[in-house]
Formats: sequence, C-alpha cells, structure tokens
Amino acid sequence: MLLTSAAEFGIDLGQHAGLGDAATPLLDALLPLLAVLMVFGMPIVIVLAVLRYRAQRQKSINDMVLKLADKGQPIPPELFLEPGRKRKSDVSSGLSLVGAGLGLMGFFWFAGAESAIGIGFIPLMIGVGQLIAWKIEQTRKDG
Repeated sequence: MLLTSAAEFGIDLGQHAGLGDAATPLLDALLPLLAVLMVFGMPIVIVLAVLRYRAQRQKSINDMVLKLADKGQPIPPELFLEPGRKRKSDVSSGLSLVGAGLGLMGFFWFAGAESAIGIGFIPLMIGVGQLIAWKIEQTRKDG
C-alpha cells in the first residue's frame, strides 16, 4: 500500500502534537482521508475559482456597459467578444507534431527499444495530416 502510517517510520505524531499516544490512531485514520479529499477536492476548488473569476469579469463588463449607456456613449462591440487565444496555424501544429514524433522515434531507437519506435509514428502521422490539410486549404484559397 502506498500510504503508510507514521508509526512504521518510528514517528509518534501524537507525542509531537502534545496529545500523547491516544491521538496516533486518530491521525493514522485521518491521513488517508485527508489525502483523498485533497486529490478529489483540489480540481473542484480550481473549477470554482475559474467560474468565480469569469462571473466577476462578466459583472464588471455589464457594469461598464450600463455606465456607458447612462452617459449616452456608444458601446464598442469588442466589449462583448470573449477574449480567447488565437488558434495556432496548421503549419505550426503540424511541424510541432512531426518533430515530436521524430524525437520519440529517435529516443526509442537510441534507448534500444526498437519495438517501441512505432509510438513515434502516432504524432508523426497526425502532424503530416495537419500539414496536408494546410496545403489543401491553401490551394482552395488560391484557386
């Protein structure tokens, strides 16, 4: 088992906490519970933090729109656009995946694991597919 008790390492947590020997079984029982709560609770806390940030940002945008409307100022349409990342081009993504595939293949070859070289073909072929898709798009735009 991955989690072990502190007593197996010769550490008496109850004595260090000033609680005597009575607290050791309690601490040994709470440690796995705390670990499970942290593992499954942290993603929930992160999602809630992101949702709260987005709600506050939307509220501030709405307040700004109301202030501009009260003053009779024009409301810029860019204010309502969701700030997003620019999509990477197919060339950039394709070349990155081709490089990652070749790197994996080289790594497995130098490591002596020739049977695992095929794993590098997965990102390599996805990258080649993205480069082909980019080339087809370019010919459609030009033609």
